[in-house]
Amino acid sequence: MVSVDVDGGARQEVILANGDESTEYLRALGRLPAGPHTLRLRIPQDLPLSAGRVVTVGSVRTGCVDDSDPAASVWRHAPVIHYRALNGPLDSLTSDAPLVLFYRLEPRAGGAALEYHLIYSHEDATLDPGGRVIGEEFQGPAHATLRFGGGRSMGGHPVLQVATLNGTVTDVVRCPYRAALAPATAQPEGEPREGVLQRYPWIYRVSALEVLRQVPLEADPSPASEAAADLRSYVFLQWKRLPGPAPGTNLPLEAGVRVRDVWYTSAWGSPDLAFAEPDAESTTVKVPAGTTEADVTGIALRAFDPPAEPADVRLVRAFFLDGEYRPRPPFAGGAACRLTRREPRRVVWERP
Repeated sequence: MVSVDVDGGARQEVILANGDESTEYLRALGRLPAGPHTLRLRIPQDLPLSAGRVVTVGSVRTGCVDDSDPAASVWRHAPVIHYRALNGPLDSLTSDAPLVLFYRLEPRAGGAALEYHLIYSHEDATLDPGGRVIGEEFQGPAHATLRFGGGRSMGGHPVLQVATLNGTVTDVVRCPYRAALAPATAQPEGEPREGVLQRYPWIYRVSALEVLRQVPLEADPSPASEAAADLRSYVFLQWKRLPGPAPGTNLPLEAGVRVRDVWYTSAWGSPDLAFAEPDAESTTVKVPAGTTEADVTGIALRAFDPPAEPADVRLVRAFFLDGEYRPRPPFAGGAACRLTRREPRRVVWERP
């Protein structure tokens, strides 16, 4: 961990989640007046560290977002996230560390909705045409949508505290350690939320290594078993429901991957394991050990309940992780299909 402050003021901590690999960690420094400033990085002495006490900083890149910049409101309202402290002074140092903040800006009646997403939590703000905040909400414990009533820091940024093991937040701060993640990335147009991770492929490795530390995995992965296996045993699939009069909202879907002549599915035929929400459209399919891109001959999609109205869904990308748990280049993507009452299952892609 490295602490960062500007001019000796508001401090934040950067968890070096990718270990000794060279990684760019994006942080916001808050609202600052024009003029020279001093940026200080140091190893905090008030936390026990499991790693060594030497950190090599390859480079520091800074930039400014002026009030006149079209992106100014995105930066101005980005939350400051206090790390989780449920089982110690700083759980996030070893588990569920917030890594990247991204945003969505959607037109709404009378203004626009500006929504921020972490890997597992978000904070919403609604702006009027003049850019003034007319409402702020966040996803609290039990996924309840709550009105923000907390404090602000670093020149007006709302302050949130990670409050639960599954990453929901509260506006009551309990942990002094925090991160001002930079909202430098928008959710890619026409992609699910997980599409952001293609811009930060190192996150796949960090996540996979955390799974290896914390989750008992099958010693011999079996595609017929729902038990968790090494993440290199899966095909990763990302989908997007296309806009239209009936875009398939809350339509439970199951993906299938054909390896040679055998189909394997993402939900094992169980609707409870389907992906149903229009913005949660990433899934995986467990395949036999040793399967490569060349062995995959088809990708299909099935609606558990025949849709009342046609639903168009596009395959954004399909890929494996490599030996170091990084995403390999996609081997399929771009094709779309229409699911109907008569044809609730369609093959989206076949190997030429």
